[in-house]
Formats: sequence, structure tokens, C-alpha cells
Amino acid sequence: MFWRKLSHADYRVLLSVPRALSYSDVAKVAGISSSYASFKIRKLAENAWLRFWVEYRVIGLSPTYVLCKYSPSFLAIASRVVLPYVKVVRKIWSSEGAKLFVEATPPAGFERRFAYTLPVAVENVWVGEWEARYVPSDNRLVAHTGSSLEVRWDELPEAVRDALPEPDTSLRVYQSIDRSDLLILREKEEYCFNNLSRIGEKIKIAQQLVSYHFRNHLKPIWKSNYVEPRKPEFPVIYKVEMENARAALSLLSALSRIPLLINAFAIQGSEHTIVMLLDVPPADLAKMHSGLFSVDGVRKAELLAFVDGSDPIYYGLTAHLGLQDEVWTLEPLEEAINTALKKE
Repeated sequence: MFWRKLSHADYRVLLSVPRALSYSDVAKVAGISSSYASFKIRKLAENAWLRFWVEYRVIGLSPTYVLCKYSPSFLAIASRVVLPYVKVVRKIWSSEGAKLFVEATPPAGFERRFAYTLPVAVENVWVGEWEARYVPSDNRLVAHTGSSLEVRWDELPEAVRDALPEPDTSLRVYQSIDRSDLLILREKEEYCFNNLSRIGEKIKIAQQLVSYHFRNHLKPIWKSNYVEPRKPEFPVIYKVEMENARAALSLLSALSRIPLLINAFAIQGSEHTIVMLLDVPPADLAKMHSGLFSVDGVRKAELLAFVDGSDPIYYGLTAHLGLQDEVWTLEPLEEAINTALKKE
């Protein structure tokens, strides 16, 4: 794991990732040369995904998570056909046996229709009202031992108490976006330091146009970069019920400082409930439980599932496949599924 072998220089580089758009930005924050920053970032990227994070809702997309019954036929389709709006398909193990966990970004307002379009039995559809990813920062929850990072679970109650973030109640102003924007975003989400000129070569768009789209359409909706374990060792899915939405938002804020976090979100319509996916070493599970149940406002915390050790089916951002005449539609998804089913 990226946090297991981390020198002081590596740690400074890690802390520079969230607000950096280039290796030069990393160099300035970390106090090292650009060439050394490039080397260190590339070494970090061997064990961690460094992703560009945007506010999807302002472009009409909705972070959605679908819990499904296990289906070999759906897995077979997903492994050979890129399904519009689907980002990741994970096999998980619950007390009821194998299931599938789908992460997607369908059009806002069409989350349930999207889920029930998938050729698989749907058990639950969760829309993420607020999300948390690991955004590196120097904080009380994480200690750098000189060679690695250590999560201080006993500090979680204080960290949550100190967070007290205000829910974002501002209106999300819709921003129009086109296929070029989405293709550029897809490449930046794959690796946030992807060079714009190389992106232009890959998607066959002039560099000047790529720079224009990035500067005027993507940078305004950029939240930060985040870090995600590339090869999770013991990922688990937990569901935590808090006493109210503000307490849930505080817990999300604290979780965003923990390098074990893969993803966490508060469920739309039940904002006091959080679903979180973490890569927790077995030796730390008891510490995590103790820390969680010591947090003020935790009503219930339950292990939903273990994530299967096999690699997930990962597409990345596929929303560009669902944009037609600058309008989001589910028709390309339906067509892709129908075509795949006919070939079975």
C-alpha cells in the first residue's frame, strides 16, 4: 500500500497532491525540484490512483451506487461491453453470499431508471448526496512514523467533533459541458497529472482547444485531487447511521483525512446514513470499531460486505457515451445492453 513505505520527502509530496495541477505545483509546495517531483509522483502512482475530482452535479450527473444480486451473465456483459455511465463493478461478499456493487454517474433525476435498466436484479439504489475521498492533509488522525502512515483511530471522536462542517445549501448552478470536456475529464480522472498536450494527442483534439476546455469548463468545477489505493488488500463496506445529517457530514469530513478511505457517501433522502468503503488491515478492524463507536452521534455501525480480492471491472468516466446533442440520455445504455444480450 502507498502509505506503508513513505519517507519524509514522500510525505511532503503526498500532501502537495490535492491542490496541484502539475509537477511544478508539487515542487513548489514540497520544496523540491520539478524533476524530482515528477519522479516522486510517478513512484507514488505505482501504488495509488491520483485522481482529478469534480462536482458532478453541476454538469447534470449524479454519483450513484447500486447494490445488486450476483449475476455471472451481467459480469460477462460488463467485462466485454463498456456500459455508458457505469464506472466500476465490484464483486462483494455479504452474509447472504456474493453480490455486485456498481458505482456510476447517471443523469440526475434518472438514477433509479438507470439502475433498473441494468440487466441484473437490483436490491438497493443509493444516491450520494455528499461524498468523501482521501484528500491528504497533515492532521491529528494520521501520524507519519518516519517510514509510513499510521491511522490514529482513537483520535476519530475528537476529529469528528472538531470538523463541524456546514452542509452545502447553495444552489448548484448547472454548467453546460460537451463531449470534448468529458473526454478530457476522463483522462484527468485516470491520472490527475496527465499532460494536456498528451491528452490532446490521445483524444485527437488540438492542444490549444484542450487547454481552453480545461481552463474554462473543467477547472471551475474542480474540487481537488484525491488519492485512492491502487491494490486494496482488505477492503470492507460499512454502513453507519448517525443521529442527524450534520453529524454525518462531520464524520465524512474526518474520513476524508484517512489514507485507508476508498470512498464514502451520505445517502440522499437519508443524509444521516453513511456508506463507506475502506481498505482496513485486519489488525486495525478492532481499533476502527472502537473509534467509530466512540464518536458522538453514532447510532449504528454494521459491516455490509467484504470486497472480493479480484480486480474490479473498471471503466472510468463513461458519461461521454450518454451525451447526445448536448443532452443526457439513457438510450445509449439501453442500446448497449440490448446489443450485448442479443450476442449471448
